Amino acid sequence: MTLTVDETTANTVEVLDHGFLALDGAFASDLAVVNAARVSFNVASEEMTDRDEGLIRFLSRERHGTPFEHGYFRFIVKAPLFVVREHHRHRAGHSYNEWSGRYSKLEAEFYVPDYVRTQVGKPGAYSFEPVEPAVRESARTEIREAAEASFAAYERMLEQGVAKEVARTVLPLALYTKYY
Repeated sequence: MTLTVDETTANTVEVLDHGFLALDGAFASDLAVVNAARVSFNVASEEMTDRDEGLIRFLSRERHGTPFEHGYFRFIVKAPLFVVREHHRHRAGHSYNEWSGRYSKLEAEFYVPDYVRTQVGKPGAYSFEPVEPAVRESARTEIREAAEASFAAYERMLEQGVAKEVARTVLPLALYTKYY
């Protein structure tokens, strides 16, 4: 299966130049929350009632969180590797499965920032300021050319029979990937 999504649907938000965030599936319902809470009493509801809605309000108000963990959403994300790494680094309470460059050939699609800026100040207390137009264009060209050159090296190694998992080591963090 190829991870694809119709980027024109209401469930898709375009991100950066080629990326997106799309709701792939919703496996959550109020009834799932109610039944997760009532499992302690070995009972389940077939459909929502006013009493069940009251139970949800009670669980929320009293901060009984575990019944709410039984519903979840699954998203498909397409983003540059450096963005994905930051997301994974700050994740809490969710798992992910990413497109593997070990098993399939990656695509030559790179993030080239439209807005190039400079960092002013020290870590933890800095701001970003725009750069001169000539610097912006020079930086964008450097990023694009470096990404294209590294992808060309990747393709040359694949043509020579180098394993995908080895050849991918030359690819830049600007390369796009997809994951659930």
